[in-house]
Amino acid sequence: MDDAAILALYAARSEQAISETRTKYGQYCISIAYRILASIEDSQECVSDTWLKAWETIPPAKPDDLRAYLGRITRNNALHRLRDESRLKRGGGTVDIALSELDECVTSGDTPENALLRQQLSEAVNRFLRALPQQKRVVFVLRYYYLYSTKEIARKTGLRENTVSSILFRLRKQLKSHLEQEGVSL
Repeated sequence: MDDAAILALYAARSEQAISETRTKYGQYCISIAYRILASIEDSQECVSDTWLKAWETIPPAKPDDLRAYLGRITRNNALHRLRDESRLKRGGGTVDIALSELDECVTSGDTPENALLRQQLSEAVNRFLRALPQQKRVVFVLRYYYLYSTKEIARKTGLRENTVSSILFRLRKQLKSHLEQEGVSL
């Protein structure tokens, strides 16, 4: 079933929307959650939460890209679950390591005062990514969105692991410079 038909089921409040979503995007969402949580059971629970969130938010939300919408919900659910249950060691610290690599480029803060900064930062990072050649953009997204290790990225892209590490190092420096040029407070 195509995305438009699935979204129509959500709009009609048909429970079939969830089963069609599960059939089409279940493995995709499980893989995102598993990369973060490193537990199939936790990943399945996280994805169940994704279906609930999709049910609650569609409508009024009308995502242009249902796959990306569900992926974002799943990733956020998994990161919240990881943080809330303090299980960083369970995944070998890979999430913590990957995200800490960006610390020199991006600051974090959960205060309401930082909401505008986060929005500006998000927009600036998206502009940065759009300007990159496809291969570098893929390497960046695999590392910092999907949380792949450099070894896994090398395997997926056909690059050597040292090349992936070098690309990531240069991209972090370029991102920091880009954010400073855009005037995004760090």
